This record gives sequence, structure tokens and C-alpha cells, in this order.
Amino acid sequence: MKLFTIAPAFLILAAAPGEPLPEQRDVPARVDTALSHRLGAEFAAVKAEKIEQSGDLPGFVACGQVSENDQGTALKTERFFVVVPGNFAILDRDGGGLVDLYWKRYGC
Repeated sequence: MKLFTIAPAFLILAAAPGEPLPEQRDVPARVDTALSHRLGAEFAAVKAEKIEQSGDLPGFVACGQVSENDQGTALKTERFFVVVPGNFAILDRDGGGLVDLYWKRYGC
């Protein structure tokens, strides 16, 4: 079975089983919440490049870049992919080309 077939199934299970779909106007705030949970801290800025309803996952997908303060002096920026509903975010730091995989699949 190909990774493209398996990966969305894992996202569905990890994202938010049974959680109701949010309204589209609430999605940016939910992306911020997912990134806050994932980073474990406040972040300096989020640039969402794409937020849209997913055709194969329940709810919405979002991708972009998030910047966080690194020791209070410099900004560390990395790409993200978020599934809403849920507090599930994939970051560049997760390695293995995961962000590349989802960015390519969802046209980010």
C-alpha cells in the first residue's frame, strides 16, 4: 500500500475523531490553537498560505509558515500542515519529508 493511501488514514484517526466540523470563519483561530499546542509556546507569527476544505479528510487543511522566538533573540521559521478539526499539526522538525508529502498532496 502506498504512503499516500496510508497517511490520510492516520491523520483522520489522530486529528479529531468525532469532533464536529467547525465553520470556515473559525478555522484560522483553530490553526493557531493547533500550532500553539504543537510548539508548546507562543509563536511570533503565522502566515497561512492555504486554508481550504479537504476533499478526502473531514474538515479543513491548512499550510503555511510559523515563526517562533528562539531564545528571545531571533525568529525560527518553519513550514506547517494542520488538519482542522483537531489540534494536529505537522512541522518541518518532524523530519522524514512529512511536510513535503502533505504540501504536495494538498497543493500548498
